[in-house]
Amino acid sequence: MNQQTQTINHEADDNHTLPSWIYNDQHFFELEQQHLFKTNWIIACHVSEIPHPGDFVTFNFMRERALVTRQADGSIKAMHNTCRHRAHQVVTAPSGNCKRVHVCPYHGWTYNQDGTIRGIPGGTDQQFKQAGCGLKKIETELFAGFVWIRFGAEGPSVAERLAPYAALLEAYQIEKMVPTGDIVVEQHDVDWKNMMDNYLEGYHVALGHPGLNGMVQPQYDVTADSVRGISFATHLLKDVPAGGPNEREYLETLPDLPHLPDDHARRWSYLSLFPNVNIGLQPDSIDFFVVYPLGPGRAEFRSAGYTLPDASDDVRKARQASGRIWEDVQKEDNELTRSVQRGLEGSGYEFGYLSPAEPAVRAFRDWIQARIPAAKQARP
Repeated sequence: MNQQTQTINHEADDNHTLPSWIYNDQHFFELEQQHLFKTNWIIACHVSEIPHPGDFVTFNFMRERALVTRQADGSIKAMHNTCRHRAHQVVTAPSGNCKRVHVCPYHGWTYNQDGTIRGIPGGTDQQFKQAGCGLKKIETELFAGFVWIRFGAEGPSVAERLAPYAALLEAYQIEKMVPTGDIVVEQHDVDWKNMMDNYLEGYHVALGHPGLNGMVQPQYDVTADSVRGISFATHLLKDVPAGGPNEREYLETLPDLPHLPDDHARRWSYLSLFPNVNIGLQPDSIDFFVVYPLGPGRAEFRSAGYTLPDASDDVRKARQASGRIWEDVQKEDNELTRSVQRGLEGSGYEFGYLSPAEPAVRAFRDWIQARIPAAKQARP
């Protein structure tokens, strides 16, 4: 596959990958929790999941529990889903609508929709005053149709980090979109960094994804920035239907979509925000793909797709075809990353060597090493 690549802010003479031990080490996993995930943004939900006042979703991530709610004034707030009394989970349902108050099922402490304390059964005025701040707030940002949260406030906003692609994301009208199906949740005995390494490069597409490879042009353009912690990859679709039956159906069905700029109506693109958030941009729809670490060598994959509610029949047919394509791609990636994980666990591999076709993997490596210097060590 011919590649055009650009890498920003990396040492060009250092072609080593991340060392294998950090993909399987408990101590390094604990460092990741503190230095990579606590202070960085993750997607909690799409705005369409909580359209009405009182709507909520709950979200668990590592050791944290979040409650994201649509307020009476239409704003969206996130707060820790942990009672200030004895740390029980206040809202146990994954989603729903709260007409008035949230009641902790342990002792009945009651909170308003915005998390402020409402009532303490049998409590004194002093207790009520002490708990007056209610559920602790979580930093929240609305960007590109998604509700983003982070549990530790540090560094730039999502909008600042993704500023180079803000206009492109706006053109897709993601905030107007609706889900194309349920969220896919899978758990794998594969480290989250292994999954991200795989997603961040198109070097393996020619051999690893023969169906996808058949429907795209050979040029795969990548821009990666290890300071912003982002990467953007894109390739053009072929003009003549090619690939397997799903790929040919997609190319035959996909209509012209004039709201997309330049040639993006004939492109598939992939935007990543480190450490673990990825947004796929297709003309017919978008999807997000997030990898949540469960422990060293174990991760949870979550993905969901969205499309405009007034999409034409041809757009819906194209979306169905692309959904089948991505099912095949995900199965192929699962096989690839499982094999890599076993290799990372063995004694035959301590680190690898990056090719010029892997600038985003390099930027991801640099971003991690800048925050956890131990990731530069061959062995602890």
